[in-house]
Amino acid sequence: MTTTTTEIILAYHRAFYSNKRGAVRKLLADKGSFNGPLNSFTNPDLFLDSAAIFMKLTLKTVVKKIFVDDNQACILYDSAYSVPSIPVLPIASWFKVESGKINFFRVHFDPSKFLIAEENGDIAKALAAHENK
Repeated sequence: MTTTTTEIILAYHRAFYSNKRGAVRKLLADKGSFNGPLNSFTNPDLFLDSAAIFMKLTLKTVVKKIFVDDNQACILYDSAYSVPSIPVLPIASWFKVESGKINFFRVHFDPSKFLIAEENGDIAKALAAHENK
């Protein structure tokens, strides 16, 4: 059975925003290009270490649109967070899939709200609340 690009990126999206690191890792190539507005990685495990904060703090996402062209896809969505100063953030993610694995990922969002929330201690409070659940 062949898994389509759409199925792979939606599986990634669901696993990532459900904080299922192991499921996310299975969908990532062992070497690739994983980029965001704050960091860039070629190692998927280091990428996941950095992205863990987003995985933990997400309350829900609402997919607005998916564009697919062969092995590339873009997903546009709104992401709601447990950080009061960041209620909803619009995000665009671009993926490339080869041999059933994501080997390129670039996420686009305005990081300023996260940087301000981190500086104000809002991120630490939200993470502490998450850990106390």
